[in-house]
Amino acid sequence: MNIVTSTQTDELDLTFSQEKFQHIEIETFDLISNAQKWKSPKEAFESDFDPCGERPYLEFETFKEKWSERGEGISLEQKIERFNDFIRLNKVMHNYLITVGQPISIESIDEVKSILDSPKNYKIKSPITTNRITSFEAYQVKTKGIIQKTVDTQANRLKLMNAWLEAEQRDLNQESIASYLDTLNLSIKTKKQYLFAGSSFWKWAIKHDENFKKLHRDQQSPFEKHDFPVNRSKRGDGSTDRKAFTPEDVTRLHEAAKATKNRETLTDLILLGSHTGARIEELCQLQTQDVVTEEGVQCFYFYDGKTAASERHTPIHPAIKETVERLIRNSKDGFLISSPAGNKYGNRSDALSKQFGRLKTTLEYNSQYVFHSFRKTVITQLQRADVPGILIASIVGHETGTITFDVYSAGPSPKQKYDAISKLKYKLKL
Repeated sequence: MNIVTSTQTDELDLTFSQEKFQHIEIETFDLISNAQKWKSPKEAFESDFDPCGERPYLEFETFKEKWSERGEGISLEQKIERFNDFIRLNKVMHNYLITVGQPISIESIDEVKSILDSPKNYKIKSPITTNRITSFEAYQVKTKGIIQKTVDTQANRLKLMNAWLEAEQRDLNQESIASYLDTLNLSIKTKKQYLFAGSSFWKWAIKHDENFKKLHRDQQSPFEKHDFPVNRSKRGDGSTDRKAFTPEDVTRLHEAAKATKNRETLTDLILLGSHTGARIEELCQLQTQDVVTEEGVQCFYFYDGKTAASERHTPIHPAIKETVERLIRNSKDGFLISSPAGNKYGNRSDALSKQFGRLKTTLEYNSQYVFHSFRKTVITQLQRADVPGILIASIVGHETGTITFDVYSAGPSPKQKYDAISKLKYKLKL
């Protein structure tokens, strides 16, 4: 309206006298100098920095050359053109002021320019950024000591959340996270794992990321206090609980594996699992050097498990002593159990776990029965043989939940554990 009516206001001065051009030039110089991240006035003074070579000043020179000699005797169309050029100059100056000297990528600088060109181009950015996820992963692995597979799963869930928040243009708050969970066709248990990944990330970022802390220090974690419906008809029916194999089941599985072609390794694994109660990956990670003698008792030394209590010496059951000696004698790679390959996390049990899954399915065992069921078998049989719970826990690598035994006690002797584990009895043809 100012251009059309030729009226002047304090908000928008459309006159472009020589004084006005001089004023703009001074403003441009000041802006360029103030945008630089000089550490001190001395550094700024001694620098050979040339403001005239910076883009805002070059843009001003172009603007001045085009319009300074035309005065006010120009057409309405030219006034509009000059006004648009002036606005463009201001956008260049603001882009420079916002971005110069800042540790941001070229893509971010281009994004600032795009937003200045049209504020509609602004898109909400999730604070769960790729760089933060990478730093979070490193912290979880190096500082917290969480296994890589778990960290990778958390990172993937965070990336999915981040993609949804940006696609839906939603802020990171509890309402948004609740809406995101509603889009997932997953079990309540898995959704809670998504919340756990988010909560772990939030706690890390609030403590270790200064910019994140500034943005969200007064905000409650959006991953807490989410409600899920409870299906009371299924609660407590035990339909998904893992079950223990009976001694008869152990015999049946062992004989079936033994009778199957090219399943010698699986046969040995079933034998070790049913006589130690160890997890399948613990057994597959056993090396010949992990067969040790403690206080005169030959033991498996398990040292890399899920918890601190997983590090333990488990005596070798007399029924499998010859099998262990054969495995040591025939080992080609230092491992007791040969494995076709390890996955990217170094797990050696994947292929054997699948073999066992196919075997137990052919014998019509349902999903409640897995290799881990041998662990339940050992614990159950020891308990029924009147072995004390604390002794059972030390054999299978469980914490007792008491400071007295978990912190202060050195644990049962190898002889006590050997006598206990020798009570496991199966009718096997070895």
